[in-house]
Amino acid sequence: MRNRMILLLIFWIASAGCSQTSVYVLDEAELVRVKKDQAITVKYDGWLLSDRAVDRVMNAKIKGVNLK
Repeated sequence: MRNRMILLLIFWIASAGCSQTSVYVLDEAELVRVKKDQAITVKYDGWLLSDRAVDRVMNAKIKGVNLK
């Protein structure tokens, strides 16, 4: 029983060490909430996405995972 627990512990530690998750931290200046017809000046080049676009992309990724 003890050998089984040690083997299980080693397997669990090895599998936890193999999984990698990327985390991206955004600077506060990179994320600006705007309302319709509001003029803003940005500090970085990039894209402006509406809430509608973000919702559509996020829902598409969720549906894609559910289809697998």
